[in-house]
Amino acid sequence: MGWVMLAILGAIALTSCLNSRTSDSIPAPATPATPVAPAPPSSPIAMQPVTCNTTNYFAEVLWENNQPLMSFLQKPNLNNLSRAQGVTVTSNPDGSTTYGYQGETIFYARVFPDGTCFVQSLTSSGQLLVEESGSIAEFTPAPPPPAPTPAPPVTVAPEEPNQDNLSMTCNGTVQDRVDFIAFYTREAGFSRVEFRPRTSTNVLTSNLSYVGKNAAGETIWKGNVAQMADTTLVHLSPFPAKPGDQVSVSYDGQWGRATCQ
Repeated sequence: MGWVMLAILGAIALTSCLNSRTSDSIPAPATPATPVAPAPPSSPIAMQPVTCNTTNYFAEVLWENNQPLMSFLQKPNLNNLSRAQGVTVTSNPDGSTTYGYQGETIFYARVFPDGTCFVQSLTSSGQLLVEESGSIAEFTPAPPPPAPTPAPPVTVAPEEPNQDNLSMTCNGTVQDRVDFIAFYTREAGFSRVEFRPRTSTNVLTSNLSYVGKNAAGETIWKGNVAQMADTTLVHLSPFPAKPGDQVSVSYDGQWGRATCQ
C-alpha cells in the first residue's frame, strides 16, 4: 500500500514537471501591431478670395467657376491687371501660396500664413519692376478700371437765322480790281458770291458754306473759286441779316466791303 501511494505521487509530480516545461517552451502569441495610417494627401488650395495690400499696390485674387482671377492695382487707381484669367497657384513648402500671371508683364502675389504678403512684377524677360511687402487685407473687390473720358459732344454750327422772305444783294469791290455781288436768301443765307475781274469778262462763282461765328458774334461763310482761290464772307453784325447791313468779302487773300440792299 505504501509503495502504491509513492508511485501515484511520483506520477503526479512528473506530469506537473512535464506540463511546466511544455508551457515554458511555447511562446505566447504576438500582439498585433497597430496599423500605420497612410500620409494624408496634400491639402487642396482653398478657393477663397485673397488680397495683398502694400503701400503702393493692391493685388487681389478671386474665384469664379473654380478658376482664379487676378487683379493688380497701382494706387490710387491705375489698373495694371484686371480680373485676368490663366492664373497659376503654387503651394510652397513654408505654407505660403503664390499666385502668378504671365503676359507682356509678369505679376506675382505671395501670401503667408502669418498674414504678411508681398507683390512682384517683372518684364517678360525677368527684369524686376516692382517688389513690395505688405499684409493680407480684408477682401475688398478691386475697383473697376476708370471709365474712359467721354468725347466732347460734336457741336454743329447753327445756321444763321433768317427773316421771313428776305432776299438781298451786296455789291462791292476787292482792291479796285475785282467787283463782286454777294447773294442772300431766306433759305440759304449768304451762300453765293459772284466775282467779276475788271480785266476780264468772266464771271467767277463761289458757293459759300456757313462755318460759325467770330469773337464778335459775326457769322462767317467760306468757299472757293474753282478749287483755286479761297473766298470768305463776314456778315458785319451779330444780329440777323437785314437791309443796310455790311459784309466784308475776301478773294484770294484780299478784302473788300459791300452794303446789302
